Amino acid sequence: MSKGNSSLPERTPVLIVGAGPTGLSLAVELARRNIAFLLIDRRPEPLPFDRATVIHSRSLEIFESMGVIDAFLERGHLMRGFNIFAYGQIVAQTDFNSLECRHPYDLNLSENETEEILTERLIELGGAVTRGWELSGLEQNESQVTAQLRSTEGTEQTVIADWLVGTDGIHSRVREACGIDVESHRYLRRWGVIDGQIKDWQHANDRAAIQIEAPALNPIPLPQDRWRIYFRADDEIDNAALLEQINAGLDSLSPGSRLLDPDEPMLYHTYRQLSAHYQSGRVLLAGDAAHACSPIEGHGMNTGIHDSFNLGWKLALVIQGTADAKLLASYEQERRPAADAVGASGDTAEELRSIPDNPAAVERVKRALCAMLYTSRGKLQAAQAESELELHYRDSPLVSGYHAAGDDARQQWFGPLPGDCTPDAGPLLKSGSAEILQLSHLICNEGHSLFWMATDQTELPAVDDFTPILQGCGAFWIISTNPPPEFKSDSLLQKYWLHDIEGTVHARFGVIDPSLFLIRPDGHIAFRSEPPELERVASYFENLFHQTG
Repeated sequence: MSKGNSSLPERTPVLIVGAGPTGLSLAVELARRNIAFLLIDRRPEPLPFDRATVIHSRSLEIFESMGVIDAFLERGHLMRGFNIFAYGQIVAQTDFNSLECRHPYDLNLSENETEEILTERLIELGGAVTRGWELSGLEQNESQVTAQLRSTEGTEQTVIADWLVGTDGIHSRVREACGIDVESHRYLRRWGVIDGQIKDWQHANDRAAIQIEAPALNPIPLPQDRWRIYFRADDEIDNAALLEQINAGLDSLSPGSRLLDPDEPMLYHTYRQLSAHYQSGRVLLAGDAAHACSPIEGHGMNTGIHDSFNLGWKLALVIQGTADAKLLASYEQERRPAADAVGASGDTAEELRSIPDNPAAVERVKRALCAMLYTSRGKLQAAQAESELELHYRDSPLVSGYHAAGDDARQQWFGPLPGDCTPDAGPLLKSGSAEILQLSHLICNEGHSLFWMATDQTELPAVDDFTPILQGCGAFWIISTNPPPEFKSDSLLQKYWLHDIEGTVHARFGVIDPSLFLIRPDGHIAFRSEPPELERVASYFENLFHQTG
């Protein structure tokens, strides 16, 4: 269980303020790497209910790396796409089955259960949540952060941290204490959410419904035959009128359907928000403390989890003394543009849904959605935007590529580029065994992964050439379209040989000639080289660990 209101350590390498999905994800990432931290939350107990629901494909990949994917799949509800309705008729659809990834679906699970799973994993790793404490103030210098904390019982204590990360939500005290500016605008109409069963629902229970016309409902399927319904609500509406409005919308989507056994509705205003900076000295922001977006596309919680997955390994390298603190500048450089893109997409979706309540306006939006989703390409683009797999760090100073024929040749590369998410493919046969692996299995580790993509023309370097590179990698594999050659029984290279039986891994990576890929701990491609040159990998690590800009 999480710790209750108790005394705190006087010092900690990392103080994390806020134990929602973002703070818990960061704590798990640090615990996986044996980095000590203090994770606090002002609430004495976790919330029994929260608004976020949808977990996208990219987040599921992250949960696989964290070692919690089985728990999520066991407790969540798979959602295969959306049905879009206008006046009771399905006018367009999205389908996630076209996604070429390990998890081609959304997983629906209430946010409080996401927090439960992450907390259980954190405890397995030796960590905990310390509840009933909040930040009341902070000061910092070049070497440490001094945080003043206050308990729900009125006790005050000072904790000194090497680093402090604010994951304390949209009204972040950490952000306020640092004086970081934030750009923000509030959406005019309130959102609401209510859970319940739907009587006589006539559509598939693995698809959400999106209603274009007023009252504009979004029923989202949940586990145990329940639904979470998102809706728009006027400021003055009472609960009785609200339920009547929801039932009228359900009847339009599925004649005869109505809400049964509903929970108390939750009404709230939403914002698009983006902090001017994600770092101030030794203080960093993540999740809603750094950004917020419309809930209309379900990206908010996911984006915060991705922040932590990006920040965790970098912070660990700095605390371990392996990397210079300047490495952390790449966190804002990579994650802030992603949040800005998600926020802009939410603005567009809000504008599309904020239409006058008349048939002509609804018909115009209907035509727009049909045009977007008519072709298979359009449906795939919508699915990719939902999955968040297409968000990349190609402009990051932490990614690079090399081609012996020059930059023009790099422009002709097939497959993923430096900064992109690593795709999944297989099967891969492990040398000397019958074990079959997928590419995604190879990158679920705490360090970098090096793939030497061999072809039948490859001349492998000597074992001694690999040894210094392996010291910087969490995993190393030779992936070949051929079975392994005859090695001596104790050969290091045979141990790391994987046979790309059907050639699908080489195809997904766009490999025609021998190449090398270095994969970051967060699953993004750090470096691509054609032909493979190990000295360039050594140079990459030298630059990574000793940032100068």
